[in-house]
Amino acid sequence: MNQKTVKLLKKYADLKGIDKKQIKREWLSLNETEKDKKRQEIVSVLVKK
Repeated sequence: MNQKTVKLLKKYADLKGIDKKQIKREWLSLNETEKDKKRQEIVSVLVKK
């Protein structure tokens, strides 16, 4: 995971009230295709914020 992804996940976790460690575990369990979809979903949620 690079710093850009970590920042996105932290902001998303704060917004949703999810534990940062839990979101990191979920992220690391995804394959590349799933990560792309999840990243797009997170960005769209953060932009709407």
